[in-house]
Amino acid sequence: MSDKLELTEHTVYILNGIKLLPHYTMPVFVTPGHTKQTPMKLWTVEELKDAGAVESSAFLWPRHTLASGG
Repeated sequence: MSDKLELTEHTVYILNGIKLLPHYTMPVFVTPGHTKQTPMKLWTVEELKDAGAVESSAFLWPRHTLASGG
């Protein structure tokens, strides 16, 4: 496949040195590396700010494109 998705800038949050990324389809942020033993935690922006997270940015795949299967 020669078509490549271009990366786009997204807001991310950094909490205790861990970068939380926006979920592909829901308006929340997720922790990385979840497994059956350590399930994914969903965070709202308010929860992240209350916990002391710092807003940052990162270049990621477009959220809407992957969510729609495109």
